[in-house]
Amino acid sequence: MPALPDKDPVMTRRTSTAAPLSPYAALPVRMPVADRTRPAHRADIPPLRVDSRRRAGAGALVLTTALLLTGCSVPGMPGATGAPDSMVRTVTTEEQGQGTSVPVQDAVGSDTGMDAPTEESGTESAPDDGGTPPKSEADEPAEPEWVAVASDLDAGSVSHTLSAASRNLVIDYWTDADVSELTPESTPIVRVSARMDGADDGTAISVTRFNAQVQSLGTELANDTGSFAIAPPYAYTTAVSLPANPTAHSTEVLITFDLLTETAPGSGVFTRQTILDTVTLGYAQPPSSSDPAEGE
Repeated sequence: MPALPDKDPVMTRRTSTAAPLSPYAALPVRMPVADRTRPAHRADIPPLRVDSRRRAGAGALVLTTALLLTGCSVPGMPGATGAPDSMVRTVTTEEQGQGTSVPVQDAVGSDTGMDAPTEESGTESAPDDGGTPPKSEADEPAEPEWVAVASDLDAGSVSHTLSAASRNLVIDYWTDADVSELTPESTPIVRVSARMDGADDGTAISVTRFNAQVQSLGTELANDTGSFAIAPPYAYTTAVSLPANPTAHSTEVLITFDLLTETAPGSGVFTRQTILDTVTLGYAQPPSSSDPAEGE
């Protein structure tokens, strides 16, 4: 058996308690070789040359990519929107100064396949002036026409005949005012005259009380008490002033006569009787200061 060569002391594995070496320490170290030559199989390979056209194409690709990322466009190439440059509208300096925005249908052609936004049918545009349109005269309600109601004194005077004991009491009413010009604001004077109608049989008749009031207004116009003879040829005559009645088309006056009638000529015995009557005065014209309302 041949003898084994001596081991290289450097390559011999030694056991040591010291810290292990770095893993990179075991790697072989390539020492520079002074007379190193190119291997024979690589000696005839020509050096690598970069074509100038490829270099220009790569530069253009890098430039185009940068422009697309920044939103710019190159003349002759698709713009930022993807449309040809011929379809892209250029905003003028005047439009920029006025703050005019380019509509979508102007910037993007129909060839791009994009539909321009349309207004909703239910949307209403506001008036140009931003306010409410002025009302015309036709929109304003017409004022109701004043209608005069029929009354006792439409002709200026009236006469009422009422039964009183065995005779009749005749009451005459009249006014000196022009009834065609009266309004609810007028205050006309109405005159009253009462007399007995019939043959004189010798019995005594007298008026002990005369009263006039407008009940709708709660106003008393007259209250005359005493003993007033009305047997022919005598008559009881007086006058009352009607108050304004702005909310009415007419004014009604309640008239009261209290009578004392002797039961037999010279007997000295009397009966008492109350005669009630009403007289109405209408207004031909509407009031001038306020809107009238339906009245009596």
